[in-house]
Amino acid sequence: MSPHHRTSSPSIDSKIRKTLPRLYAWYRRHHRPLPWRRNPTPYRVTVSEFMAQQTRMTTVVPYYRRWIRRFPHWSSLAKAPRRLVLRQWEGLGYYRRARFLHELARSVVRRPDRRLPSNPETLRSLPGIGDYTAGAIASIAFGISEPAFDGNVARVLGRLLARNGRSPDTKTLRSIAGELVPRKNPGIHNQALMELGALVCLPRKPLCPRCPFHKVCPSVSHPIRVPTNRPKVAQIKESILVIRRGSSVWLTRHHPQNRWRGLWLLPTTTKTKPGSQPIHRATYPYTRYHVSADVHLANRSSTLEPGRWFPPHQLKLAPLPAPHRKILRHLGIG
Repeated sequence: MSPHHRTSSPSIDSKIRKTLPRLYAWYRRHHRPLPWRRNPTPYRVTVSEFMAQQTRMTTVVPYYRRWIRRFPHWSSLAKAPRRLVLRQWEGLGYYRRARFLHELARSVVRRPDRRLPSNPETLRSLPGIGDYTAGAIASIAFGISEPAFDGNVARVLGRLLARNGRSPDTKTLRSIAGELVPRKNPGIHNQALMELGALVCLPRKPLCPRCPFHKVCPSVSHPIRVPTNRPKVAQIKESILVIRRGSSVWLTRHHPQNRWRGLWLLPTTTKTKPGSQPIHRATYPYTRYHVSADVHLANRSSTLEPGRWFPPHQLKLAPLPAPHRKILRHLGIG
């Protein structure tokens, strides 16, 4: 049986509404068997949504499995020290998400019922939860009729509602997404739209013949590119210093551009000594930057940044940015 929908809107083609049951059937047959979907508790859904922000799902799944083994519920995460939380997150990037998730767990266990609230407005007031995440948690974990409007949903709706080769603006698409959410099974509806955008209605080469909307979509013969607000990627050059004393390595918490708050880092500078030759070169993305780093062996006098020595057994437990951990492993350290 198809979900019951809100009052019809003239802005939404009736053919699209009538095709929604086909979307739900497609989702049930073709959705990815992601681990949190088997038991979508509020905690598991929240962890998955935090991890999936700006991260590929193939990367998220193994991190999610390890996280749930280490922190199976709100209380175990809330009790954990910050360094352990960041170490568990290491490699996923965007560490602010981990800090917010940790703060969220602590706020949940302080509540009288020790439960995550289900009200979308209350969810939006909690650490790290914006409109999309609140909608995803409310609909998937609690069955509340709330839209989860992300880039995938915007692309699907933008192509479905295109007129004369142009997509409606983001504000209009967001409003229509809210009108489309059914009262029954809103989580299935939201996940189906997102899954369709992730697997079929692709940004560059959509797989239109596989789409449940292909008979009613005006963009089938000439799929449009729905505009996004992706910032330009800036190029950054820096030098990373490896300072050793025996088997210990000097780490600091300071970065010249205030990256990776709360993590231990190899000393980093935007300056290099004239004529100094790097022992290794590394490149990596960081939010809207693409970083090219020259790695140099140095002595303690090369940096004035406060820090401390980490012997091998402590280095393994310290939370480091993934690029710095990879540099140490490349050099046979840690």
